Amino acid sequence: MFISDKLCFLELGKTGCSYIREILSQNIQQGVLTHIHDTINDNLLNSNRFFLGSIRNTFDWYVSLWAFGCFKKKKDPLYSNLTSRRINPFRLSSINKNYLKKTKFISNQFFKDIDNNKKLYSDPLNINNFREWIKIILKKKNKDQLGEHYAISNTNKFIGYMTFHYLLRFINPSKLYMLFNNEIGTYEDLKSFDKKSNFIKSIVRFENIDQDLLKIFNQLNIQVDEEKILQKKPVNKSIRLRDTMSYYDNETINIVRQNDSLIFEKYKY
Repeated sequence: MFISDKLCFLELGKTGCSYIREILSQNIQQGVLTHIHDTINDNLLNSNRFFLGSIRNTFDWYVSLWAFGCFKKKKDPLYSNLTSRRINPFRLSSINKNYLKKTKFISNQFFKDIDNNKKLYSDPLNINNFREWIKIILKKKNKDQLGEHYAISNTNKFIGYMTFHYLLRFINPSKLYMLFNNEIGTYEDLKSFDKKSNFIKSIVRFENIDQDLLKIFNQLNIQVDEEKILQKKPVNKSIRLRDTMSYYDNETINIVRQNDSLIFEKYKY
């Protein structure tokens, strides 16, 4: 996170977070950086700060996430979850009850094809690897093998991996238990949940990142060097094909659209 007396920026991974953190820290001198992808606490949430988040076209987000794993391997949490057996029950200790789901989660760790999953991360230019990978992430029968909380959330039946992590970052932490206790059973429930509990005041779009940041600075009366910001270069850029949609076929397009409908609908992607 980046925190100043006026603003708090929370990071959804692969949406330009490192770049935004850098711009904020260079232009708001009294602000501080915490650990990247840090979570909010009650003191911050109950303050009068302007809460800022970031978003990205969902199709592009998945390609970026996969390409990052191809490059970083075990430094990428999702790569590690898919290519290791996550059988330590303490990984799930923050979730109350759900004993049956937790048991199923652990048992599925013994059956996932680790060697195949590693192969899918072998080449960020291989569209067939990507298409198989996205089916593991988003098709219902495959989700159980993911070694993280998404695998045991009842909402994974109808929401995607991006949507789940969007909610983890931008929903009031006191309401996150609802992702695991069956209170959210339909897409309409999900939209209501997001509307009531999302605390983000404004969003920076990856596709319009500089202009959106300049609008925020103007809104908060923060003086910046506009020309200097517009001349900056992106950071942590992954090696990948330039055309995002070349990675997709009709089947995988439909899978993403169906799973991440909330992002598509809310942000008009």
